Amino acid sequence: MADRRRGSVAIFAAVVLLSACSAEQKPLFPAILNVGVTSGSPGWGLVDAAGDRGGFDHDLTNWLGSQLGFRPVPVDVVTKNRENDLLGGALSLVVATYSITDKRREKGIDFAGPYMLTQQGVMVRAEDKGAYRTVADLRGRTICVTSGSTSSSQLHGELGFPVTIVEKNTNEECRQALHSRQIDAVSTDQLLLAGIQRTDPAVSVPVEIVFGHQERYGVGVPVADKERCEVIRRKLVEFITSDLWETFFRNNLPGVPLDGHKPDPTRLDPC
Repeated sequence: MADRRRGSVAIFAAVVLLSACSAEQKPLFPAILNVGVTSGSPGWGLVDAAGDRGGFDHDLTNWLGSQLGFRPVPVDVVTKNRENDLLGGALSLVVATYSITDKRREKGIDFAGPYMLTQQGVMVRAEDKGAYRTVADLRGRTICVTSGSTSSSQLHGELGFPVTIVEKNTNEECRQALHSRQIDAVSTDQLLLAGIQRTDPAVSVPVEIVFGHQERYGVGVPVADKERCEVIRRKLVEFITSDLWETFFRNNLPGVPLDGHKPDPTRLDPC
């Protein structure tokens, strides 16, 4: 009988200890999470005149928060600062048309994704669109890109002829430079340009001018947060295979064909 009691006490103590350990474990995601976003990218991350946010990345961020139990706090981030803000702890995630690249991984960034595919294109003044029919029409032009983006390297490495590159902090600054005739064109991802074109009838995005490698948007996290990355990756598989991906795309980029932009959910990158 004594042995039985001792065994029961030992089991009870083990259960209490396991319960205490479980209670002390922190949730994978805190209740509030700083997320790097854009505020001037129509169709992706935009703050309107009333102060309301919208866009594909905005909708995706809120959906991830609802699924993973955190309230996202949007923090505006410019392209060139994304890595530093993630690694310095100012941000926990970046959901801001953030292209997955080996160079960024080498800096200590991991990615869940991709959740969107696109390619490089250009935007010109609508009045000049007749002068831009092929990639060759960019020869000798002055083209604006955002600092820290993949656009600059693509212009240097993919065109095969010289162009003059001007760097700005945001695509909005490039758009303004286009209208003030400081530059001839703006170059970035075609889907980003499609969003801008919807809000500015004075610009044109020639659909025939496509170049460079495929851009693959992912959710950026510090490489040390591998567990979070894996959880987000699994959620992105659900997101892409559900109707939500198409719903968010059509709501935020109406009229833009879906073809070629949806990733294969069975081939997302491992974290």
